[in-house]
Amino acid sequence: MPINLRIIAIALFLAVGIHETQAKQHPMESLGVTLFNTFRSNNFDAFFERSVFSLDEGSFRAFLRDIRNKTLRENLIALHKIPFPADASTQEAKWQEAFKHNWREQWRHITRNSRRNVFDQAFLPILEGADKDGIQWKTTKLAAVEILLPVTWTNVGFHVKGDPDPDINASSTRTLFIDRNCSYRLQLDDLTYAKAFMIGLDKQDSEKAYDTGILGNGAGEGDVLIRFGDDTPERLFYFCPDQKGAGGGILVKNASHRDKPNQRTDLLLTFTFGHPTRFYQILINEVLMTASGPLFFERPKWIGEVSKPFGLSTPGQP
Repeated sequence: MPINLRIIAIALFLAVGIHETQAKQHPMESLGVTLFNTFRSNNFDAFFERSVFSLDEGSFRAFLRDIRNKTLRENLIALHKIPFPADASTQEAKWQEAFKHNWREQWRHITRNSRRNVFDQAFLPILEGADKDGIQWKTTKLAAVEILLPVTWTNVGFHVKGDPDPDINASSTRTLFIDRNCSYRLQLDDLTYAKAFMIGLDKQDSEKAYDTGILGNGAGEGDVLIRFGDDTPERLFYFCPDQKGAGGGILVKNASHRDKPNQRTDLLLTFTFGHPTRFYQILINEVLMTASGPLFFERPKWIGEVSKPFGLSTPGQP
């Protein structure tokens, strides 16, 4: 991409995000905004409603029965303590048996957590962390809601956090599912240093890099930001230009598409506070899509003050 077009692409990238109209806001980003506001307004009831603990027994059973997540299904199959019937020869058949015998135990695990426990272990630590850092919530401003995808380097190439689909014909363990109109921050660790993470239209050709909606594409260090739009191709690839076979495919989906796994997603909330402006972060762990919308399944984490994240501008500055 010529340099002048790249600058325009970056400007457009930074102009979208949590400021999009409510009608186009991705459910994950909407959840992030809602959860941030629960901390900001000290509204535990609204926080609790966005957690797995708000599901009733029937809703939880339906969610677990139909979950499209190969890893979670295999975990439950491994917990199955009685022999499988002779005709349960496929993973789908084993899943049906494991679910039938084990779903209620998973439900009991959920119900052991009272509202008070959720408040003490999930909500209060965020408020306490903010208090220790001197945060005055009324003067904070949410800067970004992003899906955080850690990236590392293994003996077979890049490994990006994600859960594969149970249907082995739908995806491999290397396939990434990326939603349109949602911000992703791929956080490359030290093992990826000098190994350029590139996204393009071809499995290996750096001349066919796809830069629209991407910051840091092929830089070889630091974060890579992705925000695909309605015009993004349905199929892309991630790869290392210097090492063949180090990547995989990317399937680009709309938020409403159901032909994708229920992935465990971490939401990174970045907000600003103080003069001069400082940046702070909260990590919402293990968010999954349910019939009730996205819900979080693990306690959030107060990260606290951070250096200005790549791709975000300081309020009042260009």
